[in-house]
Amino acid sequence: MEKKTITGPTLHKGQQRAVKLLRGPAKYITVVAPRQTGKTFLSMQALLYWSINDPGCLIFFCSPIYSQAKKVMEDLYNAIQESGIVESYNRSDFTIKLKNGSKIMFKSTEREDSLRGYTANYMVVDEAAYHGETVWGSVLKPIMLVKGKKVLFISTPKGNNFFKKLFDQGQDPEQEDYASCRMHYTENPHLDIKELEEARRSLPSHIFQAEYEGTFTESGQTVFADTTPNQFHSWPKPIGKVYCGIDLGRANDYTVATFMDGEGTIVDIYRENLQDWSQMISEILIRIKKWNATVMVETNSIGDVVFEMIKKQWRDTHPFVTTNKSKNDAIEGLAVDLNNIDVKIPSPELFRALPFELSIYEYDYSPKTRTIRYNAPNSFHDDCVMSLAICNANRKQNKTLGTYSYMTSR
Repeated sequence: MEKKTITGPTLHKGQQRAVKLLRGPAKYITVVAPRQTGKTFLSMQALLYWSINDPGCLIFFCSPIYSQAKKVMEDLYNAIQESGIVESYNRSDFTIKLKNGSKIMFKSTEREDSLRGYTANYMVVDEAAYHGETVWGSVLKPIMLVKGKKVLFISTPKGNNFFKKLFDQGQDPEQEDYASCRMHYTENPHLDIKELEEARRSLPSHIFQAEYEGTFTESGQTVFADTTPNQFHSWPKPIGKVYCGIDLGRANDYTVATFMDGEGTIVDIYRENLQDWSQMISEILIRIKKWNATVMVETNSIGDVVFEMIKKQWRDTHPFVTTNKSKNDAIEGLAVDLNNIDVKIPSPELFRALPFELSIYEYDYSPKTRTIRYNAPNSFHDDCVMSLAICNANRKQNKTLGTYSYMTSR
């Protein structure tokens, strides 16, 4: 086979630090790679470097989900298909084979059993923080025990999980098998400033630090910081206009209506479940009329019906259409306002459910869509949080609306 010299692309300083570790003696290399640092590009360069310079080797690229592994495979193939080094490209088997005998297999840990029994020379663990320690220890690590030469763990942080432990091991000079480094968005010459500034403005500080600064924040996945400074210990009287946000319960969830004045202080909360809709709507309307509130109702499935029922009796009622974007905007806006003490909430002694839900509310970064999703942990409620977020969005969105009188039936 004719020998060829292949010149790789120019890497920024953060990527160059990672490459230096990949060329060094350590077997396990951990790279903290937040957004806008060229994480995927670096991973593809590692795949090419190993496959070209170690003929006949077997390389695994492991993502948490198949769609992400497939995307990287397609991007890599599109980049090298005209180079003359590719022997075959198997879309169904997720494999690229080079003419020098090296093979790159793109796998997912969604089905762990499908990975057992392999022996590889190199591995990239993509979005490593999202695989979980048991996946590495029981499934991926055995693949690398016999013939393994290098493993690259690359990811944004996700609290203090096993990815953080790997990074710390790489910082310990006494652990020669481990090495680690960070990349930073400021090192990327192709930085999208608009995306960065929008994220800095809208995201809570600790989420921005994790996703963009690559910081292992103490709060981990928690969305809201300590709300103790925001708490009051006796119900206040409203100042100015009152706004209401209604989150509708499904199955065993709660229906919650939160009432907040124009200063961002909660003045009343309704929370009930396991009642028929007509009774809950009747009880909520009593409070709406008491506070002469501007109302915003979640409208999805049953929400459309409830919205129309309330709208018929209270003209100043508006829809909140729940999409991933509208939900994220509302939650992130609430997080910023709580952090700035622009929203005041009742203490646990007054209304325990809300401070508790805020304290456990978390986010999850989706490698598939590369977006953040907000939810309560499994088996917990987030109805109070969503009602408050809708109420707060209502307050900021509808400040300029006039007041209305409610309609009584004849």
